[in-house]
Amino acid sequence: MTADGNRSPSRILLTGARGFAGRHLLARLKKDMPDADILPLGRSHDLSDHDSLDIGDAAAVHRLIARYQPTVIVHLAALSSVGDSLKDPAAVWHVNFDGTRNLALAAKALDAPVRFIFASSGEVYGESFNHGPCDETTPLAPRTPYARSKAAAEYFLHDMADEKLEVISLRLFNHTGPGQDERFVVPAFAAQVVNIETGRQPNPIRVGNLDAQRDFTGIEDILDAYLAVLADEADTPGFTAYNVGSGQTRSIQSILQKLMALAHVPVSHEPDPARLRPSEIPVAAGSFSRFQTRYGWKAHRNFDSTLESVLDYFRSEAGRENASPRPGN
Repeated sequence: MTADGNRSPSRILLTGARGFAGRHLLARLKKDMPDADILPLGRSHDLSDHDSLDIGDAAAVHRLIARYQPTVIVHLAALSSVGDSLKDPAAVWHVNFDGTRNLALAAKALDAPVRFIFASSGEVYGESFNHGPCDETTPLAPRTPYARSKAAAEYFLHDMADEKLEVISLRLFNHTGPGQDERFVVPAFAAQVVNIETGRQPNPIRVGNLDAQRDFTGIEDILDAYLAVLADEADTPGFTAYNVGSGQTRSIQSILQKLMALAHVPVSHEPDPARLRPSEIPVAAGSFSRFQTRYGWKAHRNFDSTLESVLDYFRSEAGRENASPRPGN
């Protein structure tokens, strides 16, 4: 804090800057917080000299934190695919838990206080969703390695949080937008629609269980949520968790139908036996009043427009691929 009670310009360490949300957030930070000193960490040589940092390497993390001296850590880096976490739980725990622990301990070792914004997940509620909408007091009952790694990281951060380490854990519900990869349901459907439009895939779309209902938010609203936390001047020592989501559950069926309606050619769908798995959580709904009251944030963008932007992203990608010179030409 400065003498007039305002925060000095932030030194923001952003992990996961090459991920889906991270790429979007980095662009917004540069636009909305031009005075901030931002160090993005990712896995590409166009980011920084530290782009290949393994956050699971405690010594490397401590050296970087000690050198950079961040005032804020926005920790997005994670292995976030639930399906992938079932295949390689050890990798998920290394990144999602070990990486979070290393960052928090390195931040605690600094002389100055650090605000630690942690991208958690609504998945931490797991089985509790079967008892109705979950708020931040609902018991955590994670069902997958991904969700358990996020819940364990939250417990650790809760124990580490104090006057020097202000932890704000955002339990993000499903969110999507342009650039999200095809392991996730909206881009998985959208990519197939575009492949049918361009003749790369025969109609129909192959789908799994469409009955599950989830709370979906567009990425731009989620970015607004991060920026609301970053712009807040008040100090809140200790650990606080917030649910972040739209407040509206949608069936996977309704999302598919909207994407099909937005297609440039007739598109149908049929079940794929390999993808048909009954959902043990039919409805995953949350209560979001705590975050909305604290930060004045509410998802307000039209979700149908988000779906259209995802389709347009894949159309643009297909156009670039078609425009690329072929070998031998």
